[in-house]
Amino acid sequence: MAGRRGDLVTNLPALTKREFTANFYSPMAYVIATFYLLFAGLSFYILLRDQRDANAMRSLLTFLGFIHTIFIPMVTMRLISEERKSGTLEMLVTAPVSDTEIAISKFLGATLFTALMIAPTTLFTWVLTRINGRPDIGMIQASYVGLMLLSMSYIALGLFISSLTANQIVAAILTFVTLFTFYFLVGFLTGSAESLPFHEKIPWPDILNYMHFGAHLQSFGKGLVDSRDVVYFASVISLGIFLTIKSLESRRWR
Repeated sequence: MAGRRGDLVTNLPALTKREFTANFYSPMAYVIATFYLLFAGLSFYILLRDQRDANAMRSLLTFLGFIHTIFIPMVTMRLISEERKSGTLEMLVTAPVSDTEIAISKFLGATLFTALMIAPTTLFTWVLTRINGRPDIGMIQASYVGLMLLSMSYIALGLFISSLTANQIVAAILTFVTLFTFYFLVGFLTGSAESLPFHEKIPWPDILNYMHFGAHLQSFGKGLVDSRDVVYFASVISLGIFLTIKSLESRRWR
């Protein structure tokens, strides 16, 4: 057991570096990052016309949480699907690395790329100060923590879906549908919970509100880092990685 943990510590940094740098060998990564920053900049400019305080950043980061349902699937679609299609996944799973190392390294590589993509938006806080705005740094920092946890949850789910198909487009579409469901559709159902079956006996509002990605992100937007929201996102991340590991393990028996 001790040797296995030692291998994990030794292999994981190298595998994570491999996954992170692989993004920069693909023109798609540059396209995704460019369009993301253009969209974020345009959204901030529009919000800035009405709000010149911390609310502009809070509104932007909450909005980006929804927009990530589009951009994150484009980041995760190639993580395993591309290797399955090219045949390199078979080489990887037979190499002296575990399925756990493969799954975690791909998750961390995509997380680092997403963090790098988000990082330039922190300059918007500086813009607020330059136009005599009143940014609440604590609230903005909490909002970024929430956005990253949300993004990591998206990545974990996208990674699992990418392990199920060799078609990147299919992986992207299925991931988008899944994220859209938990961000938008669950939120919509929460507002109409009284019309759901057995609403007299089942606390649908509490259940749906807990499942709703947007509800947990909004808590961070208030400047609160609530342990319940952190546990929720950590659970989603753990579930996504666990399912990915099981999906990879199933290939060893085929």
